Amino acid sequence: MPEELLVTGVLPRVDPDRFAAVLAAAGSPAAPEARACWAAVAAEGVDPLFALAVFWHESRCGTAGVVAAHDLRNPGATRTSRTGVGQPVAVPGRGQFWRYPTWTQGFRDLARRLVDPDFVYRRQGAATVERIVPLWAPASDGNDPAAYAAAVRAFIAQHASDPVPGLSLRLALLPPGAPNRPGYPLRPGWVTAHETANENPGADAEAHRRFVHAGGGPEGVSFHFVVDDREAVQLLPTTENGWHAGDGVNGTGNRASIGIELCVNRDGDWSRTQEHGARLVAALCRAFGLGPERVVPHQHWSGKTCPRRLLAQGFDAFRARVGQLLDGAGRFFPETGQWVRGDFLTYWEGRGGLELFGYPLTGERREACEDGHAHWVQWFERACFERHEELPPGRQVLLRRLGALALAREEGER
Repeated sequence: MPEELLVTGVLPRVDPDRFAAVLAAAGSPAAPEARACWAAVAAEGVDPLFALAVFWHESRCGTAGVVAAHDLRNPGATRTSRTGVGQPVAVPGRGQFWRYPTWTQGFRDLARRLVDPDFVYRRQGAATVERIVPLWAPASDGNDPAAYAAAVRAFIAQHASDPVPGLSLRLALLPPGAPNRPGYPLRPGWVTAHETANENPGADAEAHRRFVHAGGGPEGVSFHFVVDDREAVQLLPTTENGWHAGDGVNGTGNRASIGIELCVNRDGDWSRTQEHGARLVAALCRAFGLGPERVVPHQHWSGKTCPRRLLAQGFDAFRARVGQLLDGAGRFFPETGQWVRGDFLTYWEGRGGLELFGYPLTGERREACEDGHAHWVQWFERACFERHEELPPGRQVLLRRLGALALAREEGER
């Protein structure tokens, strides 16, 4: 029997360009939103290639079946919504299906249902193709789960690429129930960098994998990834907390960040280890929509001198390398220590730049907006940008109505 294929809590096995190319080749109506769809799935900690495989199997990427016939914009052909977006549609002879306002919202819901702690997949520990598919397409509904799973695996094998270009990534997750695998849900907003204190010869990623798998020492330490000059090893899903920064599950760093540990192995190539760490961090930033300013040393949370070597060299150099590896990483503003990237940078540069908007005061973050939904936003000295992914690509960046909101608050206080 082949090993089960994990598709939640892992880095994407397909990049946005390949994802978009597959949709375009299929003549998919979702093709114009391809990159936003990829980002919506990856941000939930789900492999976008799995979502794409389901989309292909269910409706030939939106060109066939009930999804096409009823304009559902529903890549998983699901009957309910976990995000609360969209509305039910009655399909004669088939029952209820769900219609989303955009394909991006449909993909986001597909991913959310797989990682929602209150929904069946997470509750039953279904994180692999083999365990998800029987719940997604049960035999009781006239499906053949074994054939469905085989088709999904074949599609993934056809289109998969290395999750971290230029770095071998090995999966060796801590077993469920391990004392240093807390299992609490994580929605990453940071990447925290550590270094091992062990500089002995042979203290490589495999040695530290064994250390973590053996319980992580007296402190019960765990990390998401361990990196050396040859490979990276993933120890925890990106959808779960790890005990790597702060104090237990209550530590701020644990609630919010993915932890990577760079191995200070006296026999290893430290420069190559740093490069591998930067490549891994860049892949994590790309998947979770984080800028380089969201890459911090362990010291940021604990005050400890960790990662010692990176801090001694100047941590900004490591962060800058991550920025170089992020294609279109954007522009860094040393005046405020913030980056502006992607469509926010395009809008900033094309609509007035520094003179009109001022310097960025924050990185990108999710906030509740005037429409009642959470969106990615970024604050500047004289403006707040909002990204509305329900709008057509190229028109998704909107300015927050700061004056109208301020006036409404003032009138409400009278």
